[in-house]
Amino acid sequence: MAHYLIELAIWLLGAYGIGCLFGLILRNLFGAKPVAEPVVETPVAAPVAPVPVAAVEPKAEPMPVVSAPEKIESGKMERPKGISAARGGKADKLQRISGIGPKNEAILHTLGFFHYDQIAAWTASQVAWVDDHLKFNGRITREEWIKQAGLLAAGKEAEFAKLYGTGGVKNNKGETLSGSRTRK
Repeated sequence: MAHYLIELAIWLLGAYGIGCLFGLILRNLFGAKPVAEPVVETPVAAPVAPVPVAAVEPKAEPMPVVSAPEKIESGKMERPKGISAARGGKADKLQRISGIGPKNEAILHTLGFFHYDQIAAWTASQVAWVDDHLKFNGRITREEWIKQAGLLAAGKEAEFAKLYGTGGVKNNKGETLSGSRTRK
């Protein structure tokens, strides 16, 4: 009986080896070739001699400074500051925000976020940090957590209900409702 098991193991090992070899050949024939990224060389600027101050002509009017909208540069993320415990010992029900379930609420609590106004105050770089930390791939922005938290922090329940539903809170009929920006 043992010789059958040994023979079966040898046959399986042989079939596995042939399958690997066959797969390697097919991948080399039909597989996608890796594309090398082009190398971009940055030119080195030659040193510039300083221009005397008297040689610079004064301009008649200064150029207006226009601030660009805040963009998230790659790699530029800032961790938002949390608090050690909920104010007054009672945290807001973060699960009312569409996209925050029990697990995410617990994670946000461990990061120090207990209240709507904390989330509403996040900047774009802080959203990027939380999004990267939670591995959400832009979910916070897509689901408008900042706007939802801002409405809840300001006590605008009617506007919140219109846009995002009841946020998991049941009405007098015992049902939760969806808003115009949440899934039905």
